[in-house]
Amino acid sequence: MVNEGTDNTSAKPYYDGLGHQYDVVTRAQQYEIWVQMYADLIEWHGAPGKRLLDIGCGTGKSALGLSQLGFQVTGVDFSESMLDVARTKPGADAVNFVLADIRELPELGPFDVATTMGEPLIHLSRDSELEDSFRGVARSLEPGGLFIFDLPTAGYADRLSKWRVIDDGGDVIVLWRGAPRDDGDHAVDVTVDTFTKVDDENWHRTSETLPCYYFSPEQVERALRAAGFKTETVYGLYQGVLQESVDEELHRKSIVIARKTFRSAAVPGTA
Repeated sequence: MVNEGTDNTSAKPYYDGLGHQYDVVTRAQQYEIWVQMYADLIEWHGAPGKRLLDIGCGTGKSALGLSQLGFQVTGVDFSESMLDVARTKPGADAVNFVLADIRELPELGPFDVATTMGEPLIHLSRDSELEDSFRGVARSLEPGGLFIFDLPTAGYADRLSKWRVIDDGGDVIVLWRGAPRDDGDHAVDVTVDTFTKVDDENWHRTSETLPCYYFSPEQVERALRAAGFKTETVYGLYQGVLQESVDEELHRKSIVIARKTFRSAAVPGTA
């Protein structure tokens, strides 16, 4: 099915609103594990060099982690609030943080490898946005460059739509709530309510809702081919362990390994 969602800028207020609370809200996510997994995948599949573009870098957990592992990292995100946090962290002076949208990537490269970690592509609401994003990544990569990204499976998206999770951290309590959307297969709204203790009697509440969209393996493959990529491998992730194939019902996410071909596909309307 072709996604027919609204413009995905509706995801931006979520990240701008969380900004300085994002690391608290996502404290249960062990980014050091994902960073090492991506670094291992880059080593296993091979990239022309160490120049790395980390797209959707948020507060810098992935970009800084990859930088510490020896990559020359440029981190891109569309939320200035998130980047403000990233720039204050230890090691931030070694990373070039840039405000940009994946759908309209500026000339930043060339790079040897591009990554998106933590499923930022779910905020794209249309096939055309996915294709534009992949073309931008291809333009940023050297021929033979590696593109690694992750996406939720259909089964996980459906489970996410029924989520009711409370993370009680004492002075900060986070409530996660999922609900299905009606503008795409397996589309979900995720609402995050954050309660921060002010004093013994008062709490401050913030609430942000994030629209999330699903792209089928067929949609992803079409968009990759149109941008000049060849898919090398698609791994499934089950209970934190990589699987050699993807079960769209059982697995948490798919991790796609794509290679820029030596001649990218032409962008429509150009010679």
